Amino acid sequence: MSLQQQLSELKTNIKSQIPEDVLQKFDESIQALDESGMANHAPQVGDELNNFVLSNQLGQQRSLAELCKSGPVVIVFYRGGWCPYCNLELRAYQQILPQLKAAGAQLVAITPELPDSSLSTIEKNELEFEVLSDVGADYAKEIGLAFTLPE
Repeated sequence: MSLQQQLSELKTNIKSQIPEDVLQKFDESIQALDESGMANHAPQVGDELNNFVLSNQLGQQRSLAELCKSGPVVIVFYRGGWCPYCNLELRAYQQILPQLKAAGAQLVAITPELPDSSLSTIEKNELEFEVLSDVGADYAKEIGLAFTLPE
């Protein structure tokens, strides 16, 4: 089953468990985010990003500059191991990891969670790539990827 099919199935299952008024708030938030144009200012494939220094799942400091010395870096941001959508996405990235490596690229995920939680996510999803902790989402905010949802 493709990632899109898995995400659609998950969405259907989750919708059946959430009250209608909450679903309406979700839809309004998504529409407001779309109308804000934030996605137009988000980094695109090939854009050069500001350097970061973040801890990996083992607490070791990693910088983008250091990672780039080995070649291109594919960076994926996710909300956390608690997010079922994110877990599906991370597993999909794990499936294409051999193709990325064959193309000379490395994959790194960034989450606002602490390294201990990142390690749990790696183990749960059997990931073979590093997960870096951007606690407080400071780096995500710096490059225009973080946003606040209304209550």
